[in-house]
Amino acid sequence: MKEFAIIVAGAFLAGSVSAGWEVQWIERFDGDGVDWDNWTAQTQANFNAEVQCYTDDDSSPDRNYEVSDGTLKIIARRGGVDCPGLGGQFKSWTSGRLNSKDKREFLYGRIEARIRFHNLEGGTWPAFWMLENRIDEQPIAGDGDNVGWPNPGASEIDVWEWFANEPESYIINFFNNFGFACGFERRPPYAGGATDVLEWHTYAMEWTADEMVFFMDNDEVARYNLQGCPVYEEPMFVLLNVAMGGNLGGTIDPDLDLATLEIDYVAHCQQSEDSDSTTCDETTSGAFQFESAQDADGQWVIDDPAFAGNAQGLTFDYMAFADLMFVSWFTYVDPSVSSPAAGVDVVGAQDNRWLTAQLTFDGNIATGPLFASTGGRFDSPPQPGQDTTEVGSMSIEFTACDQAIVSYEIDGTALVREFPIIPLEKRVNGGFQCASEAATAT
Repeated sequence: MKEFAIIVAGAFLAGSVSAGWEVQWIERFDGDGVDWDNWTAQTQANFNAEVQCYTDDDSSPDRNYEVSDGTLKIIARRGGVDCPGLGGQFKSWTSGRLNSKDKREFLYGRIEARIRFHNLEGGTWPAFWMLENRIDEQPIAGDGDNVGWPNPGASEIDVWEWFANEPESYIINFFNNFGFACGFERRPPYAGGATDVLEWHTYAMEWTADEMVFFMDNDEVARYNLQGCPVYEEPMFVLLNVAMGGNLGGTIDPDLDLATLEIDYVAHCQQSEDSDSTTCDETTSGAFQFESAQDADGQWVIDDPAFAGNAQGLTFDYMAFADLMFVSWFTYVDPSVSSPAAGVDVVGAQDNRWLTAQLTFDGNIATGPLFASTGGRFDSPPQPGQDTTEVGSMSIEFTACDQAIVSYEIDGTALVREFPIIPLEKRVNGGFQCASEAATAT
């Protein structure tokens, strides 16, 4: 193909043997429509004598974008239309083309997507590719700093594109003004032939100022030395589209009426010495984002069989107006534990106390001061016979919507504890779903 939160964490740590990938941004397509905070529908694109009209339709019965079951489908449909984005020019198909320009842009790191295509019929041309961010194509910022393709600032990299009329391989390519110094076409073959495109594969590019390396399913398929290349040193954005026919797509199968490109995720990672991940996906360090507004409420319990009778009362109450989670925790030791020192909740073992915490979120971790309230109950304000005082600190790291690690430390003591917790309902209900998962499912 040809053709704001800029995520620039610097060049990745070339030569570091210990660093792995850490997610800076990931699009999971887990809603019920396109997230227009991340994407623009490029409705004014019209290249290569292609026959499609690109739309922004993600809601009508004939929509060209569908987000469902955790994936994005870009759907090309046969059907004549006077294309609104092209001033009423007639096109015989509609399709979708999304780009992340001015919204999600990247400089160096690993860019990865998990993709499959649903059709083998001739005439389709799906692609996952990138452009430098000063190209004079929609959306245009209006700052006067716009250049035409493929000049510096508007150079192109094709991470994956596939011609249905040449189906045994896919294409990696570069378009710029500097020839072989800045990359050239490669066509990695599909081991199983054309039908491989129907299966899920990950396609990725690792990018530094001096080199680009391309992967399919995390196996290296191409490597380019860019030390003499003067471009690809400024932010780029992602494009996803299905083109139909034209100079490169070729003759469209007359029996084809619908063609679908399906994308599971798109992610950008930078290297981090705190990670050993070799991929950039939903399992990579930094990928999970806890939905505190939906999942930080209710009762959680220790997820450790050895202490199944302990600390059954961690109750979370999330206050959205302050982005604050209030935690109340009635501590005691189960009679089966012979010594209070053996319990993870020894703080309250001797005088039957409540611990409370006021935690603020930073990503997936909530931290804050820990308070003790004696007197056998918790009330706010304290009732006669109660005493509340700050005694230490607590942190809760959410590793999934239904899993977390609690850590706390009591000032002036050697008492430092860490233990896993899960929602109480998960323990008793085999069909449990987090509130965020249930909302996505509906």
